[in-house]
Amino acid sequence: MKPNVDLTLYLVTDSGMVPEGRTLVQIVTEAIQGGVTIVQLREKTAETKVFIDLALAVKAVTSRAGVPLLINDRIDVALASDADGVHIGQDDMPLAEARRLLGHDKIIGVSVQTAQETEAAIAGGADYLGIGTCYSTATKDVKVAPQGPQGIRAVWEHALQVGRRTGCRVRAVTIGGVNSYNAVHVLICTRSLPGNISLDGLAVVSAIMAAKSPSDASTTLRRQIAFALESSWVAKQDFAQTRSLSQMRLAVTRAFDESRATVPLVQHITNPVVINDCANACLALGGSPIMASDPEEQHDLAPAVSSLVINIGTISKGQMHAMRKAMREARLHNTPIVLDPVAVGATLTRKNFVDEVLRDYGAHVIKGNAGEIAALSGSTEMRMRGVDAVGAGFKHPAKIVRDLSRRERCVVVMTGKVDYVSDGVSTFAVHNGNKIQGCITGSGCMVGTAVGTFIHKVAHDDLLAGALAGVVAINLAAEAAASRSDVKGPGTFRAAFIDEMHNLTVDQFRNSMNIELVE
Repeated sequence: MKPNVDLTLYLVTDSGMVPEGRTLVQIVTEAIQGGVTIVQLREKTAETKVFIDLALAVKAVTSRAGVPLLINDRIDVALASDADGVHIGQDDMPLAEARRLLGHDKIIGVSVQTAQETEAAIAGGADYLGIGTCYSTATKDVKVAPQGPQGIRAVWEHALQVGRRTGCRVRAVTIGGVNSYNAVHVLICTRSLPGNISLDGLAVVSAIMAAKSPSDASTTLRRQIAFALESSWVAKQDFAQTRSLSQMRLAVTRAFDESRATVPLVQHITNPVVINDCANACLALGGSPIMASDPEEQHDLAPAVSSLVINIGTISKGQMHAMRKAMREARLHNTPIVLDPVAVGATLTRKNFVDEVLRDYGAHVIKGNAGEIAALSGSTEMRMRGVDAVGAGFKHPAKIVRDLSRRERCVVVMTGKVDYVSDGVSTFAVHNGNKIQGCITGSGCMVGTAVGTFIHKVAHDDLLAGALAGVVAINLAAEAAASRSDVKGPGTFRAAFIDEMHNLTVDQFRNSMNIELVE
């Protein structure tokens, strides 16, 4: 009888990574103890007898643990060792022939990278798909460029569509450069847009095989996978249900109130033009700012940080290095990330960097003006002139924001005369604010700070409410500051603006919040 296949954490072995003084069998044993649920023995260069002997030794371990053992490519080795099945690639033995030789009680997985390969594997009765590669990897020669999480998602969505059409149950993992730092992002970003369906797990090689402690590495990966599948905000999102205006008003007010009671530590890696303003805004809004941009600090800081705000206003190679390290650590600790892609459409350097970090780490919230959102969306309706947005405006701004949110699997905030905030399902317009905000440097950057301050408490339950709380807070404070008799212009407004952030109350949110459900 074919064994049950739990694809949650799929280890693919590589003897070349076994350190001196250790054996592959020891590593597999420790990995299973840490939480590996299925093992594929891959030995591309081993002689047949050596491969069979190793397979028998590993099979003794996996059988005791109740974990299936698959053999990569070699049907003869699978038969000789009575392994639980095989995994084959596009250049290996055809699926139909492998099934004929192995019978229907064995597991057969197939590597796929395209829609055509996916359809053939499902039609041929593959028990699961290995989609990828996701990221570049040194553990395997690949003929197709890494697809990234969005490319994996496209193949996964097609597989699900084929499964629905044919009545076949489709299961899949992705492989290639996956580790504990990007596991949550990969599983979130690859969830299908129709149905919000996740991959069944992740396949890893070096993240376990090259780890100092395979057991600890496996335990960490299992924790990250469980978080992505069960506790992340996207996993809890109901794609069939738009939030009502009354529900959202209550949720936004609650997010503001709860954040004020906790004093979140908000790390900023931002531009020197606005460091002082953003630090003061964070304090005034009830947070505790830390402006830490040294790459060497990121590992030590990460466990204590409540949220991370990345602002590329004055980007440099040193800052980019620090931002990568901070985002990597934030992902390991499941700390919410706010990305402010300042002037992303102005230079290729900025665009390439933002594309890179969104692919590798993603963000919980992207906050930008219309020109920045246009650059990320590929729209030509708006453009950048330095840090300013130029153009007549979007014909359908809510759709632009919603579509980018769905593509990046994050909340998107677009600032302007009217602000738009979307989680890909519900999109709200914020009509609070005052035109004098545009007369001071850093007013947009302070929105990023406010979002970072208010999302930490609700980032994994109601990210949309937290992001909206930040946008509404800044705009309510601006309205209150602009109405003061002592405000004579931008200079006096700047000081009053910080004062009114400090003075914000729950009653202001209840009575003066002006948001509209637009989609």
